[in-house]
Amino acid sequence: MLIYHLLLFSLYYSKELFEDYYKEAEKYLKKMSLEDKISQMFFPKYVPENASYDLPNLKPGGYVLYAEHFNHSAEYVQNYIEEMKNISMEKTGLPLGLSVDEEGGRVCRVSTFHRKNGSFPSPQKIYNDSGIEGILEIDQEKRDLLRNFSLNINLAPVADLSYNRSDYIHHRTIGQLPNITAEYIAADVEGYVKDSFTCCAKHFPGYGNNVNTHDGIAKDNRSYETFVNEDFKPFEAAIAKKIPMILVSHNIVRCKDALLPASISPKWINILRNELNFTGIIMTDDLSMEGIQKYIINGTEAVLAVQAGNDILISDNFRNHRQSIIDAVKSGNITEEVINTACRRVIAWKLKYLLNFNPDEDGEKEEPKDDNKTLYIILGVVGGLIIICIVIILIVHFRKKSSSDIEKISGIGLLENK
Repeated sequence: MLIYHLLLFSLYYSKELFEDYYKEAEKYLKKMSLEDKISQMFFPKYVPENASYDLPNLKPGGYVLYAEHFNHSAEYVQNYIEEMKNISMEKTGLPLGLSVDEEGGRVCRVSTFHRKNGSFPSPQKIYNDSGIEGILEIDQEKRDLLRNFSLNINLAPVADLSYNRSDYIHHRTIGQLPNITAEYIAADVEGYVKDSFTCCAKHFPGYGNNVNTHDGIAKDNRSYETFVNEDFKPFEAAIAKKIPMILVSHNIVRCKDALLPASISPKWINILRNELNFTGIIMTDDLSMEGIQKYIINGTEAVLAVQAGNDILISDNFRNHRQSIIDAVKSGNITEEVINTACRRVIAWKLKYLLNFNPDEDGEKEEPKDDNKTLYIILGVVGGLIIICIVIILIVHFRKKSSSDIEKISGIGLLENK
């Protein structure tokens, strides 16, 4: 009985990452049209001429910005980003997700133009020079720089493993074994989370030595045991530190799905959700990359991504992809509940990280939210006490019985001696 109640207690408290914010998110959700809910799931590439229409009318949930967007004066960049933020708040009541890949080394978007000492060095170089502590110091500087431009998501750290300098992904990793990489990822994510700044581990389930999916299709033939024993370790470390986002690669990882890229594979998304127990935001890599476009011939990549279980889709083809999902819901190929689940999670993330909403101070202090919560606690405590009492009684009983038997045996022995 005690085990039963402890299990109930454990299950009750195994919350999703943003569960405390779902109630408030639901208020937004109820006021939104189907089209607006779908829009919240998109992060298009920022193209000024497109955004001037899309932002006030189609209302995407966020944007991905690249180096070209920062090749201006700091004041110019700050002004147009501030304008974007204001339009989003006015039209949706929600902040705009503003993301960049500021990994360091070969992948820098902001620091190339707006850091006094030039682009951030790669995590691998920093690790080789000054270890994990050195990376943490630089990543604090990254957050400060990004915040200066009102950016709120860094699409980093790279949680992939690579030991071969010829691998495409190698120079974006720290080039270390799984345990060291996991230690680095855990410490880095912890810093971001404590600083209330969104980071995004990538590229699940682990990039390995595969080719660049920006340019072509990548097929991974490694065993599932390799992923479990090696590649998953950094992602598990990130999840343990409550990372809010994980990005999934376009690699076709054949040990679990020989047909679909991981980013649109229900099997791989299910592994991330239910085997690694990640309850935060799952994001696709850019659906316009060749690793998808050369593989999907009928333009259904966005629909497949939603059906697989992604919450946010990065897309250079926002308008067409958005419309394809609207059509899929109306035709019954995607249920509105799937859209609601993803959108609710996106809004809840925004409430926590971008609005600093406090679910305990929402102006609606209620009586206990769930009577079953109190019931389970009482049952667990009472059940535990009862079992403890029974155990004590049994121990006392058997001790008395043992003492009585010894006395009887001793008595018989005395009689026989007489």
